[in-house]
Amino acid sequence: MKNSKELSGWESYSLLKRIFQALLYSSVFISFCAFALTIETYLLSELPVSIPMAVFIFMATLFTYNLSSVQSMVRRPRQQVNKLSSSWAQRHKRELAALGLAGITLATFIYFRYNLHINIWFMLHLAVISIGYTVPIVYKARKVKPLRSVPLLKVFLIAYVWAIVTTLFPMMDADVLMWDSQAMLLFARRFLFILALALLFDIRDYSYDRSTNTLTFPGLMGVESTKLLSLCLLMLYVVLAVTTETLDTQLALIASGIGAALVVAFSREDKPRLYYSLFADGAMLLHATLIFLARS
Repeated sequence: MKNSKELSGWESYSLLKRIFQALLYSSVFISFCAFALTIETYLLSELPVSIPMAVFIFMATLFTYNLSSVQSMVRRPRQQVNKLSSSWAQRHKRELAALGLAGITLATFIYFRYNLHINIWFMLHLAVISIGYTVPIVYKARKVKPLRSVPLLKVFLIAYVWAIVTTLFPMMDADVLMWDSQAMLLFARRFLFILALALLFDIRDYSYDRSTNTLTFPGLMGVESTKLLSLCLLMLYVVLAVTTETLDTQLALIASGIGAALVVAFSREDKPRLYYSLFADGAMLLHATLIFLARS
């Protein structure tokens, strides 16, 4: 009887572990972070929350982060998937490709079904950045390296796309002018916060980027100096937040900055990828949760 209970407990743990891995490595978790930041934008701007817009951003993020699997399976649909690979993403490449295609399909449906007010041409330049970030482009029979290989560029691209999508998209849909001072301030704060976190992924990928001769901030100035740069960006973010918000919102934004700073302080190149996927991305979810509590 005891062995039966122990087995049942182990099976429950194993199931929970598989669910946790699926949420994290399928990019569902980070897509939910994008969803939460979008809701936060409505709360900070005191605009009516649009669930269709938040779901649209969730689905678009899901597609973007699974784009490499989509591209791989589209180019070689009969390829054999290595089920013994140590990489969860490699073992589930087909499922990730299907998830990515479902994401772009649903995002397109929501965009037209709910008549979201986002200029298609404005979205196009973000699509070019997002696709070009991971997918090599063939131009005049020559393969051009993906944008992530351009020296020092990838962290700025990540922060730029995330800041626009989670701040300007919802405000544009609410008919707020993109150049409105409130929109620009919120964009600047979000950009600084995401940029500080994006630098951590340069630290995580330091060895890989060095092996591919990709110059990143850790390669240019060292890991510790990169962490210091990230902390300085968070400090600037907190200063901007304090001078543009009041009372409970100030405290929430300061707390989110401190939480992100702790993630930065404990980051190292030899930390497991789980640390960055859970805590660095999770700092965005903490950010949104604290604002939700402050505005409730």
